[in-house]
Amino acid sequence: MNIKKLLGYQVLDSRGRPTVAVTITLSDGSLHTARVPSGASTGAHEAHELRDAGTTKAESYYAGRSVYTAVENINSKIAPKLLGHSLNLAAIDGLLVEVDPTPGHQVIGANATLATSLAVAKAAAHASGKSLARYFQPEGALLLPMPMVNILSGGAHANRSLDIQDVLVVPHTASNFAEALSWIVAIRERAASDGKAHGVTHLVADEGGLGLSFPTTDDACEFVLAQIEELGLSGKVSLALDIASTQFFADNKYSLTTSGQVYSPDQFVEEMLDLVTTYPISSIEDPFAEDDWASWSAFAASAPAHLQILGDDLFTTNLHRLERGIAEKSANAILIKANQNGLLTSTHRVLDHAHANNFATVVSARSGETEDSWLADIATGWRAQQIKVGSTHGSERTAKWNRLLELEATEETEFARPFKAL
Repeated sequence: MNIKKLLGYQVLDSRGRPTVAVTITLSDGSLHTARVPSGASTGAHEAHELRDAGTTKAESYYAGRSVYTAVENINSKIAPKLLGHSLNLAAIDGLLVEVDPTPGHQVIGANATLATSLAVAKAAAHASGKSLARYFQPEGALLLPMPMVNILSGGAHANRSLDIQDVLVVPHTASNFAEALSWIVAIRERAASDGKAHGVTHLVADEGGLGLSFPTTDDACEFVLAQIEELGLSGKVSLALDIASTQFFADNKYSLTTSGQVYSPDQFVEEMLDLVTTYPISSIEDPFAEDDWASWSAFAASAPAHLQILGDDLFTTNLHRLERGIAEKSANAILIKANQNGLLTSTHRVLDHAHANNFATVVSARSGETEDSWLADIATGWRAQQIKVGSTHGSERTAKWNRLLELEATEETEFARPFKAL
């Protein structure tokens, strides 16, 4: 079976912004479509998302966010190379590198390369008669990932209602995925109800979390812990924080808008240590800025042994940055975002390298998502152990949760429980 037609075109993400889709038609007449996400909180070292700002194509109603150039690159530069090609994902990703060998896919756009790579993977799964998860893991019980889910959102996701980006929950003692999700839904709904009962107006953030305002991170943590306690889930559900520190780091200082506090890097290390020793926090993401390597290493050397120290902006799903983090003992976990990398095979290579060096891996969605559910399949098929999709509101989020529920109901599975001690 081979590629008969490959077509790129523009669609919308969950924020109403343009993104790239690719549909592949196979020689058996079947069609396979992939749509790529886009981030709001983006790291400086991510692969290049090609948009039309600054070009003549930017003269549209999308205020320069259109992706017509990336789509044109797919149809004029990628498609001719792939027509008639057999469905070997690694070989096709290699061809995409030949089309654009620049770091970060600067010329044709990582949104163009990833949409193509994903569509090929979905087509190859079809040709093999398997789901996408089973395409990556043909035999044995599939490992369903532990969910890490937004309850409160701030930062770039919610108009700075919090200085930090997210307060999340991890149902670390749940016995299966369905139970884990039910606990999370209960916490999120009770948090919305409690906020309303106290007369707090909230918005729903990009990823479905609640945009409730709190003066400090401590106040936000205590609010979520109160919901957990009221539901009888204390000790069963822990907190996770996404600090997203790069957003408020400038002139070698961490400056918090809501609280008005300003910290030197050394002081902020102490502040983060105080936070993770005060509350039942199982994971902390981007506690320091993306190039403040010294603070990462200082924090990791003193942090509680159970704590997952998760790099997103620090690593940007980049093998070279991960290798530096391993060498400098900067963290012990990496967020895996395919659109930070630009190709499925090289994203998988980063995840495998992390596992080989005893790093935890968290496959993650973006703030601008689509209705596609491929993220759930790759997190499962790659045995990532953890997944971060956003909250439990918004069909672009529930598509991923529902796919995991489907896998649990229809496949031979086991449930990952990566947090052994808290």
